[in-house]
Amino acid sequence: MKKFTLSAMACALLSMVSMGCSSDQSEEANPFAATLTKNFGTDPSSCEIIEFDELTPTETSAGAVTTVFSQDTPVRILAQYRLGNGRYAASNAALLFNTSRPDAKNKNFRTPSPAAIRPMGDVLTVGRSNSKFAKLYDKGSRIELDFSAMGSINLKGIHVLDITEEEANSKVELLDKNGKVIKTMALPVTGAYGATRLRIDTPGVAKLRVIFGDETSRRGGGAIDVIEFCRE
Repeated sequence: MKKFTLSAMACALLSMVSMGCSSDQSEEANPFAATLTKNFGTDPSSCEIIEFDELTPTETSAGAVTTVFSQDTPVRILAQYRLGNGRYAASNAALLFNTSRPDAKNKNFRTPSPAAIRPMGDVLTVGRSNSKFAKLYDKGSRIELDFSAMGSINLKGIHVLDITEEEANSKVELLDKNGKVIKTMALPVTGAYGATRLRIDTPGVAKLRVIFGDETSRRGGGAIDVIEFCRE
């Protein structure tokens, strides 16, 4: 991973708050003052924000997260291991990993850090855990969030974590209520254990699909958090 310089840190902070590093935006934004607020690094026009923290209700089954609630409306979650040739396991392996207090096996995946300035707390990833350690899956996977109980949403943005250069073919697919992919975007490379905001600004979304690694390979992992949107 490249050395994280002070100039890179400043640019990262400004881009998280104002999606850019222009001189005009630099004068208007004060990200250091916002680090303790819940909405640090988000679009102020977002109507709802899903963060996987202790204040956000979730449901689990067989050790996997199946549902997160936003204003009492369920958003269904499915995370799957990639088996090869674009196929995925049927079982759900959605996992909440606490980056504020990572276990000893994953001690470097911590926020805040120089590579992930925003405190993220629990993030949504793929893997399994026991009472001591989390096993984060890095051999290719995907996460789906189903917003169909809301009808459709205007998805403003998400935060992406732990995408390395080797996982540069990771992507986001946005699907409408008919299951048609309406937009595909590459995930930004954050560096190991890094985090950044991906600006999406797309209406008509009924399902968010995040694919870690090239679908033709058995490589790829990562996490997401801070899902920003407005209902339509």
